[in-house]
Amino acid sequence: MTTPGIVGTWEWDPATGCFILDEGAAELMAGDAGLAGHPLRSERATAGLDASVAARFLGDVRHAAEQEDDVAVDLWVPSLSGPKRRLLCRGRIHRDARQQPVRGEGTLIDTADPGVQARTLRELEHAAAADAIDEAAELIIAARRAIDASGKPRLRQLVDVLLLEIAREIASRSSELDRQQH
Repeated sequence: MTTPGIVGTWEWDPATGCFILDEGAAELMAGDAGLAGHPLRSERATAGLDASVAARFLGDVRHAAEQEDDVAVDLWVPSLSGPKRRLLCRGRIHRDARQQPVRGEGTLIDTADPGVQARTLRELEHAAAADAIDEAAELIIAARRAIDASGKPRLRQLVDVLLLEIAREIASRSSELDRQQH
C-alpha cells in the first residue's frame, strides 16, 4: 500500500504549451519516469492517463490560465498493486504584471486509498458519503464555469458560497484523517 503524500510535481509553460514533469509525475502521468525533466507536449505529458482523465487535467490547466483560477483536479492513475490510485492535483498559474499567464506549477498528492477490501463497513459508508461530496464538488465547479460564462455576478456569488461549504467539508475530512493517523 502506498503512503499518502506528494508523489510528483509538474511545471507548465503557457508560451510553448510544454510540461516539465519530475520523476514521480513523469511515471504517473506520462507513463515513463525517463521523461522527467524534458519539455513534453501535453499529449506526451499525459500519455499514461486515460484519455478522459488527461482531457480533464488539461482542460483544468487551460481554464485556470484563462480564468485566473487555481488548478484543482482529481486524477485516477493505474496502480501496479490493483485498483486505480486517486491523486489530488493542485496547482496555480503565475502571471506577469499584465495578468498574462507566464508559468504554471502543480503537485500530485497520493491519497493512499487502501481499497475496498481493506475497509470496514463504517469506512465504506464514510467513503460513499465522501465520494458523493467529491462528485458534488466536480458538478458545482462545472456549474461555476458555466455561470462565469453567463456573466451573472449574483449567480456566481451564490455558487461560490456553495463551493466554499463543499471545500470546508472536504477539508474537515482531511483534518479528521490527520487526527486518526496521529
